[in-house]
Amino acid sequence: MLLAWLLVVWLGSGAVAQAGPYPCLPGPEASTVEEPLGRLAVQWVADVMRELEPALPRTRTAGQLPLAPGDPLEEAFRYLRERGLLDPAYRPESFDVAGWQALLDGVLARYGLPAFAVGPADSAEALRDDLATLIARVLAVVRPVALLAWDPDDEAHLAFVGVMWNWSPYPRLLVWRPPDGWSMRDGPRMLAERIDFCGRPVRDFVSASAPVARSLFLHHADAAMYLVGSDPETRAWPYRVERGDEVAVFAFEHPEVVGVETFSAVFVGEPPGVLQLARLVPFVRTNLSPVGMARAFQTPPRDD
Repeated sequence: MLLAWLLVVWLGSGAVAQAGPYPCLPGPEASTVEEPLGRLAVQWVADVMRELEPALPRTRTAGQLPLAPGDPLEEAFRYLRERGLLDPAYRPESFDVAGWQALLDGVLARYGLPAFAVGPADSAEALRDDLATLIARVLAVVRPVALLAWDPDDEAHLAFVGVMWNWSPYPRLLVWRPPDGWSMRDGPRMLAERIDFCGRPVRDFVSASAPVARSLFLHHADAAMYLVGSDPETRAWPYRVERGDEVAVFAFEHPEVVGVETFSAVFVGEPPGVLQLARLVPFVRTNLSPVGMARAFQTPPRDD
């Protein structure tokens, strides 16, 4: 599966971000909750990943969970299991340093990142510190690029807002409903920086009219668009979008995305060639270099 418009790999991994504070990290008040650490670990990792990876698709079944029916931890447990972020052998009641190390190692591995030595894992504060390190490392390697598409009949009106999201457990395009009050009159750079992942704003952007943006993804007649994840979650997906319905999906006017605030999409087909890109470049506004534009279509190498 070749994904169009993935994040630029020419930027490299960059410097590791400073650890915290991060809005997606549980606040200090959460550390006072009288909850066994093994349960806090699962809930907190799930909460962090939902913020770092909006609409992250499921890739497997959860299987039988080691929880009693109706346990409040079930949603977080299932979320991590279905995305390959929690080892089936994990048991919250037998939590220790080794279990915590394995949990974070498993998350980092999905980003192609090496492990780091966790702290003592003997308090909620220690878990928070390790999660801050994990967040910093993830934010240092994911390179989001905002996609801002305007209505061809009204350049001030946003048709859809997206982010090309790469070096992730599931490289994909994220699409949001345009927030109230957003206008292309504010400029693509300012709009891009209004999008953030756990407090880190998006710096790079590509903007174009909606038809051009569609062409960037679906440049071949046989290219296919799939909906693979959403917030709130739609469990019937993946869903193949019928040819010609893509614009309605991006505009949240298609029945499949009614009630959805965010969705993830992937595109199957050959990536565009240099000549195809050259034809579209005059119709695109971006702060990426021409080389960056070309490489934005590449999936970065992964060892996992």
